[in-house]
Amino acid sequence: MKEIQTLLSVENLPYLYQSDFYNIGFNKKGFYLDGNGNQYDYSIPESNYLSIIEDEDYKLSTVPDQDDNDAEDAKTDFVYDNVIKPSELFNKLQLCEVTKSDLRMELSNEMIEDLTSAPVLELESFIMDSGWRTKSILIYIAELDVYKQTILSESGNSERRNQSKYTSEILEMFNEL
Repeated sequence: MKEIQTLLSVENLPYLYQSDFYNIGFNKKGFYLDGNGNQYDYSIPESNYLSIIEDEDYKLSTVPDQDDNDAEDAKTDFVYDNVIKPSELFNKLQLCEVTKSDLRMELSNEMIEDLTSAPVLELESFIMDSGWRTKSILIYIAELDVYKQTILSESGNSERRNQSKYTSEILEMFNEL
């Protein structure tokens, strides 16, 4: 396995799949998978997770490093919540255990466009105290120098699903994990 630092660049990681689970009384567990089949597993003890939850990834609510004077030029269709700076993501990945997976995820520009533009609908079901399981894609947005989280599905205390025509195909690929 290559040294993990050699894997961590926006060129090597234009997108990542993430599966994440958290329930009160348990560790927060999950993994990232890159397009080359490198799997980055993590398990965060509940005590550590609760102490950092306010600093958790995906916290930016405005365009990073944007001056007020640039506001007119920065209009895009992106929602600026659920993003993380590459340096922050790479710091997290360095703490993961990296293994080689048989799975490979390749996303075309068409798939990325469809996934990021499709609505994510909240479903009627709600199960109290069942934890949170989120499956998503982190896609690097070069113009903003951030990774944007695009939800594929979220289940547990709430239910949401991306309406892209590619969602089912991607989720089925990772069903056995």
